[in-house]
Amino acid sequence: MVMDAASHSSRGSWHSSCGRDGSMYPILALLWLFITPSLILAQDQSPTADDVAAAVTSDAQADGKSVVVADAVQVDPVNSDTKIEHRLTNILQATGWFKSPQVRVDRGVAFLSGEADSIKHQQWAEATAMRTSDVVAVVNRIQVEELPLWNFAPAIVSLKQLGREFTSILPLILIAIVVVVLSYYVAIASAWFVRWFAHRRIESGLLRQVAGNVVAVLVFIVGLYIALRVSGLTRLAVTLLGGTGLIGLALGFAFRDIAENYLASILISLNHPFRVGDLIEVEGEKGYVRKVTTRGTVLNTLEGNQIQMPNSTVYKGKITNYTATPLSRQDFAVGIGFDDSATEAQEIIMRVLCEHVAIVEDPAPLAIVQSLGAATVNMRVFYWFDQTKHSPLKVSSSVIRLTKQELTKAKITMPDEARELVFPQGVPVRMVESADEQHHDRSLEIQPERPPARQPAAVIGESDTSVGEGDLSSEQSEVMRATANDATVDGEANLIA
Repeated sequence: MVMDAASHSSRGSWHSSCGRDGSMYPILALLWLFITPSLILAQDQSPTADDVAAAVTSDAQADGKSVVVADAVQVDPVNSDTKIEHRLTNILQATGWFKSPQVRVDRGVAFLSGEADSIKHQQWAEATAMRTSDVVAVVNRIQVEELPLWNFAPAIVSLKQLGREFTSILPLILIAIVVVVLSYYVAIASAWFVRWFAHRRIESGLLRQVAGNVVAVLVFIVGLYIALRVSGLTRLAVTLLGGTGLIGLALGFAFRDIAENYLASILISLNHPFRVGDLIEVEGEKGYVRKVTTRGTVLNTLEGNQIQMPNSTVYKGKITNYTATPLSRQDFAVGIGFDDSATEAQEIIMRVLCEHVAIVEDPAPLAIVQSLGAATVNMRVFYWFDQTKHSPLKVSSSVIRLTKQELTKAKITMPDEARELVFPQGVPVRMVESADEQHHDRSLEIQPERPPARQPAAVIGESDTSVGEGDLSSEQSEVMRATANDATVDGEANLIA
C-alpha cells in the first residue's frame, strides 16, 4: 500500500510536468514502469549477510559441527566459489595429512569433508579455510582418523624427534665430554698436590688421603657442572649441585655404620692408641696388631687366627695394650710347709729372681707371704721383665721351674693342700695278747717291714732356659711370621704403618 500511494503521487507529479513539456512525459512514464517493479522484487528476494550466517549456523548445528563466521563479508567477491574450492583442495592434498579431502564452496561458505590424521590437523584445515580470501564461513565436516590399537607411529615420531635433537646437540655433548675428562685429570692432580703439600704438616697418612680426596671430589663436581652448562643442561646442573647435599645426607643415614668405621679409622690413625705388632685386648679378643684399614683392625692371635674388628668398636671400646711399655710384671704363687722357714724360702726365691737373665733389677722383684692355707704357707712372687725381648709365657715357665728346683734342693717342702692320706704299703694290724703270751711269742712276732727312709732326690743344676722354653724370646715375630701368608687384607693400606 505504501508503494501504491507513492506511485500515484509520482504519476500526479509527472502529469503536472507533462503539461509544461509534453515531449518528455511518455519516455519518463515508460522508464518508471520498468524500474519500479525491479526494485521492489530485488528488495523482497535478496538475502542479507545475517540471513546467510543464520542459515549456515543452523545447518552446522544440525550436523553437530563447529562454525566460524567471518567478521566482514565482501559485497563484491573477487574470487569465484570454484576457484576457492580448487585452491583449498590443493592445499589439503599437498599437506598429506588428509585422506580424500573435498571442499565445496557455496556463495562464500566453505564445506570441508574428508578424514584427518589428528585433531590438530583438523583444526588447522578449518583455520586455513577461514583465512582464505572471499570465504565468509567454514563448515568443518572433516573426520579424525581412528588410530589402531597397536599404534607405534607416535613412538617412531618421538624417536625421530629425539634423534634430530641429539644430532643438533652432539657437538655440545662432545665438548662436555672433553670438559669432564679434563676435570677428572685436574681432580687427580689436585689430590696429589694436596697430599704433597700436607706431607710435612699432617702426620696421619689417612688424613692426608682424605683431604686429597675431598679436594678432588670438589674439583670434579665443578667440572661436571661446567660440562652440563656447556651441553645446555642448565637445569640439570643446578639440580645436581642442589641435590649433592641431599644425596650426602641420605647416604650418611643409609651407610651410617660404614661412615662411623671410616671416621673411627681416621681418629685411630691420628691418636695412635697402638702400633703394628702390639699385643692388645679389645672386647675380650687378644692378639697382635697386624694393620688398621678403613674397614677394621686386623689382629693375629697367639693361636695363629685372624680377627677383624670394626674400627668403631675398637675406638669406643676398652683397649688393653700389653706392649705399650717395654716392662711388664708377672706373678705366681707357691706354698711351703708349716715346718719350713718362710724367711729361708724368700731368700731362695729372691736369689733365683735376681740371677735370672730375663728379670730386670729395677723395679726389684718381690717374694711376700700372702696367706696361711689349710696345709701350706702361701707365698706370692712378683717380677718385672722386658716384654719387647722376652715372652711372658716362656719367662713364667722358666722362673717357676727354677724356683721349684731351688726349694727342693734346700729340702723345703711344698705339700699339697688336699686332706687325703695315702698308704702305698698298706696299714699293719697287730692283735693284743696277755703279758705271758706276749713274752712267749715275742721271739716269734713278725715285725712288719718298714719302708726305707726317703732320701732327698739328687737335684741336677738347671739353667735359665730349657728345651721346652727355648730362648725366652718374644713370640711376636713368630706369630706375625706364621700369619704372614694370610692374603685377606694384603691389598689394603695400613693406616698406622
